[in-house]
Amino acid sequence: MRRAAGAGLAAIVASACVAACASSTGGGAPEDAAPAEVRFPAGFLWGSASAGFQVEKGLGNTDWGIWVDTPGKIKGGDDPDVGGADALAHVDEDVALLRATNQNTYRFSIEWARIYPTRAAFDADQPDPAALASYDKLFAALRAAKITPFVTLQHFSLPDYLSDPRKPNEPQGWERPESITMFATWCTRAATRWGGDVDWWATINEPLVAPIAGYIQGAFPPGVLLGVDRALAVGKNEARAHAKCFDAIKAVDTRDADGDGTTSMVGIVQHQRAVEPEDPSYPEDVQAAERVRYVNNLWILNAVVRGDWDDDFDGNLDGPADRRADPALAGRSDYLGINYYSALVATVNGLRIPVIDAFIKQDRLPNDRPKTDFHWDIYPRGLRIVLDEVKPFGLPVVITENGIADSTDVNRSRFLLEHLYELGRARADGLDVRGYIYWSLLDNFEWASGFCPRFGLHAVDRTTGARTARPSAQTYARIAASGTVTKAELDGAAPYAPPAYCE
Repeated sequence: MRRAAGAGLAAIVASACVAACASSTGGGAPEDAAPAEVRFPAGFLWGSASAGFQVEKGLGNTDWGIWVDTPGKIKGGDDPDVGGADALAHVDEDVALLRATNQNTYRFSIEWARIYPTRAAFDADQPDPAALASYDKLFAALRAAKITPFVTLQHFSLPDYLSDPRKPNEPQGWERPESITMFATWCTRAATRWGGDVDWWATINEPLVAPIAGYIQGAFPPGVLLGVDRALAVGKNEARAHAKCFDAIKAVDTRDADGDGTTSMVGIVQHQRAVEPEDPSYPEDVQAAERVRYVNNLWILNAVVRGDWDDDFDGNLDGPADRRADPALAGRSDYLGINYYSALVATVNGLRIPVIDAFIKQDRLPNDRPKTDFHWDIYPRGLRIVLDEVKPFGLPVVITENGIADSTDVNRSRFLLEHLYELGRARADGLDVRGYIYWSLLDNFEWASGFCPRFGLHAVDRTTGARTARPSAQTYARIAASGTVTKAELDGAAPYAPPAYCE
């Protein structure tokens, strides 16, 4: 029998949402109240992003390095070491790209496995000198260009001494209790060394994506199918690890890198989707969407902001292991990092994943919205919906990722205008939005999909490594320079063209 959504879940969802949660088209001001323009303030963070494994080379000593070398795991057999962006060898060039497009922020990750390539090196606190020098060079170049670093300390990849997908039946990565203390140590060391350069820290990128993709879908390391209990253990340990990392950074980063009076802003980066029922007229699909929204969008934020620990993910805080306002978790986020790309659909028809008791679809959705090369919906209104969901947490927000796979660059400019217009409307309605970081600066290795999806404002020649600005980079440059998006500009943008599907 299908497990119904209980009153407890509905109450918790309601406590963290506004009217947007009840409707796939709701949230915010009505469309007929669309302003003539939206404006962003001086000091707003305008940036783009990357992640170490996706743009660097030489990270074979990670779980993802092992995964890439495993036949059949990566589309087309792609390898970031072959034809990748090789970002650490192009630091000056890439910083120049940021400056040329009026960006004042760059989000990137420092790779734990590059700094400490072996467990022995980690245990002895003997970082690799060449690795330190590589990141020091990047920080120096950003500092000289007056570009704010926005640093992620764990972006999917983990050192192979902590996570080895060749042993999928053994506890891996975040399943292992020692991962929490080891990560806190890594955060302490990174913040000690680079705290004078960094005020914006992101602890863990998209903490629920890794367990879903790695332990339920089998598309990420360690490649387990339907290992729901293991996935839940990973998500719980990531929440605990984030809290420990937050405390670690606060303890050692006492330097104000940008002179604004704040020594550190530490947050988690969460992947939010606008969640819709497949059949809005069918109550069980509506309940399924509510369960998915709660677990995907709100569970971990409730834990690290309010300290509300829902151990069994059921939406009630009355279980034997549940806790309300846990002092070890509460208040462990200075801001919310929101990654938003698209919508997903939940239904009770199909292979239901336990706990959420729903089947999820996120690509090739049967509607009339335009699509990206990744088969994802282009749905700017969904950005407003997820922002309305997090508004009750009362924290500043940074859009830490928002982007489009668009290899021909026919749709990226309109995508930017539409999403930034929605973001500006959210600000006008009182949401404290501090920045927008586009994904991504460069075409990169897009995990299991290889090099096929091209998100970059700049194309990368896979033979020469040469960077070429796409026309949409100039759209972004103009917005960043003026801090405005007008309704007239949006209405005059070319309509969405059919995508070049990434197959």
